[in-house]
Amino acid sequence: MTSQAQYAALPNAGFFRRLAAFIYDFFMASAIALVMTMLSLALTAIANALGVISLPEGMEHSTYLTQQWWSQLLIWGGVVVFFIWFWTRAGQTIGMRAWRLRVQNKDGSNISISQACLRLFTAAFGLGNLMVLVTRENLAFQDLWARCVVVSLPKPNK
Repeated sequence: MTSQAQYAALPNAGFFRRLAAFIYDFFMASAIALVMTMLSLALTAIANALGVISLPEGMEHSTYLTQQWWSQLLIWGGVVVFFIWFWTRAGQTIGMRAWRLRVQNKDGSNISISQACLRLFTAAFGLGNLMVLVTRENLAFQDLWARCVVVSLPKPNK
């Protein structure tokens, strides 16, 4: 049996494992946002020092950044790329790997970039997972919209 066929036969993941993976990924996404914020601050400081931009007297770099669209795009873009990259490449983020979960198509194949985007933007910051509590198939709101499933992987053989 191929690995794709093996993945297709796995059971859908329950709420509490999804919640645990969400918590792990929340910390990872926060770390990415912090790194992107530091990058934004560094770019602003360099641009100010080189005279590319001129901050008003007494304005801090952080205050300037809250008013800049590119800074918000960099921060949120880093988080979005994190999820899309991991979901489309291996079907697992860091939190999903720790809790042995995998997002995939029903046939066991990896989801596409468009599915990953749809899944991310319909997840409502994790609230879509609450739907798992009331569906027999353990499907979250974002799983229905993106036409994918999150499965529980078996424990590795030792």
